[in-house]
Amino acid sequence: MQPERGDVVRSSDPFKLGDDRQRPWVIVNNDSHPFGHEQFVAVAVSTKAYDVSLPLDDEVWEIGGVPRESFVSPWAVHSPRIEDLIAWQGRVTEEFVDEVVDAIATYLR
Repeated sequence: MQPERGDVVRSSDPFKLGDDRQRPWVIVNNDSHPFGHEQFVAVAVSTKAYDVSLPLDDEVWEIGGVPRESFVSPWAVHSPRIEDLIAWQGRVTEEFVDEVVDAIATYLR
């Protein structure tokens, strides 16, 4: 699997404890990432909603989806490696990825 910007992939979750340590992640890096073929910038998908979460509604999916109402947590950034990816789950629109990246930037400026 070689994910691209906008792909939603399952990978281990460094923020979880216990045996069930997987979650979906939205890949948000672009082609300028220096190791973009082997490591990625991704944000967490969660079933918990917070005031600043971004809803992962049906209209933002180009293909695929999640089984439960879910949200992107733009403050929960991870850099999974290609060997950590477990499954491809779908793809979201470029507009949604841009919205996620804009939200991430608010925590960095």
